[in-house]
Amino acid sequence: MSLKSFLLKNKVFSIISLIFSIWMVVLVFLAVIGPRKIVFYDALGLIDVSSEYSSVLPWFRYIIEPFAIIAFIFEYEFTWLLLVIIVYPILRVIYVILRKSRRLNSRKYNQIRHVLTDFIYFVFKVFSITLVVILLIILIGYLIQGFFFVNRYFMVIVQIGIHLCYILMGIKVGYTLLKLIHPRLKLNLASKIENNVRRANSKKTRITYNLKKESVFFAGIVFLLLGTNIVLLSIAFPPHRIVPITPLDDDEFLFDFHVHTTFSDGWLTPEERVIWYIDHGISGAAFSDHDNIRGARLAREFVEKNGLDFIVWIAEEWTNHETSPEIHMNYFGLEEEIVPLESYTPGGPKAMNASEVISYVKANGGFITVNHYNYDTNPIGGFGAPYTLEQLRDWGVDGFEIINGGSYNKYTEIRQFCINNSLICIAGSDIHTNEDLNTFIKLKLDDPNNKTVANIFKNLKNNAHEAIAIQFYPDIVDMPGELKDLGLYVLEDFINYFLNIDAYQALSWIIWSFTIYVLLILFYKKIKKVELKRLVYKIN
Repeated sequence: MSLKSFLLKNKVFSIISLIFSIWMVVLVFLAVIGPRKIVFYDALGLIDVSSEYSSVLPWFRYIIEPFAIIAFIFEYEFTWLLLVIIVYPILRVIYVILRKSRRLNSRKYNQIRHVLTDFIYFVFKVFSITLVVILLIILIGYLIQGFFFVNRYFMVIVQIGIHLCYILMGIKVGYTLLKLIHPRLKLNLASKIENNVRRANSKKTRITYNLKKESVFFAGIVFLLLGTNIVLLSIAFPPHRIVPITPLDDDEFLFDFHVHTTFSDGWLTPEERVIWYIDHGISGAAFSDHDNIRGARLAREFVEKNGLDFIVWIAEEWTNHETSPEIHMNYFGLEEEIVPLESYTPGGPKAMNASEVISYVKANGGFITVNHYNYDTNPIGGFGAPYTLEQLRDWGVDGFEIINGGSYNKYTEIRQFCINNSLICIAGSDIHTNEDLNTFIKLKLDDPNNKTVANIFKNLKNNAHEAIAIQFYPDIVDMPGELKDLGLYVLEDFINYFLNIDAYQALSWIIWSFTIYVLLILFYKKIKKVELKRLVYKIN
């Protein structure tokens, strides 16, 4: 059967093919209209420095571009789940209407539906059990050690649990396919199918059964989407490389002063994070997990063991959740852990409030900066909350972030405060996921062989460095905040991304889209060829 005749006889695939064709035309158009343009902005010097740097994607990144971008855009906020909650019931109602009107009344489809139902139920059970186990472990740890345990271990527990779920799901899929393909094996779903039909038709159990079924289906799909999001975040995709147009002098370096690993709420291990930085072309970074330095130590050990040309500075993000708003500060140069009072544990690290930790760090030769702070009006007068900028200055902080996660517009007043008060204007990516690096500092050292924390901060003190924020795609489409809160930020980011891709990125999307389209057709044609009698035998 030719593709043309196949499409004419299958309305669903005709619609899919139309959408696919439009999608291909759009991608080709985007590939032609212009090259990828990345903006590099020096938020300290208030100048666009795009002419000084370029962003280069490695060849393997082009091969897996769609998967990387999906991970980068969905990130770890998970507010896209609100969009799922809104859209899913609509799609489910449409499905039920089609079923009632016998538009989806194919006997083969009804058999395959039993297989899909069995898989969704399996997903629901596996994820439910895993989530309960994860929550129990975290709860027990919290009851024993409080936030001290949560900050250190929860991400490792979550990642192990979710990856285990996907291993089990992979085994389930493989086992199901084996039974469908093997001439002598069967799925043996007859008893489950019969029981479900009986409960669905019974007056006593019809309502409760349908409610349970819908709840399980919805939860299973959410678990599947959420788990996929988490797994994608945990993959060390090849990042872009930051290349200075004019090669750096021997005394010039690119640094980052704020990043996270799996030892707090980061998604890459310390070892993966080191390689991630090296691939970016970064010379050194301060590993600053929340309330612990375990990730930083492991990163340094990894660099030393493998003789890598990279510098790891031990840092910690002291994080107090009890104030309103929260306050986060990075301290450097002390190889000991200090936690806020909320994380006090008998026999654990020193616990201090904000002013105490600043005084302690400074008294012991360290340096401390305030992360992603605000310029809100303080009730006692002045700006900054929960403590004013003047309070933090007088307590002894060395500086404030003027870029965090590539964002700088909301820190312009804090930048000016730092300049007026001879405080360091520092920048940190604060990256938790596997996304491309969006922030760095270009620093010229008076002694390039001395890369100690003390010398780094002595040179930062002059505010003669560049604090660079990277904008990967312009905000051509900017949705209202209310729509973003409903999860449509994902759509906004995808649109802006596609409006700023190069030909090779577009080609990657074309190849993957075409591959998926062909696989769908082959799968559908394969199902059409299977005899109904044999399909019933295999499933029942």
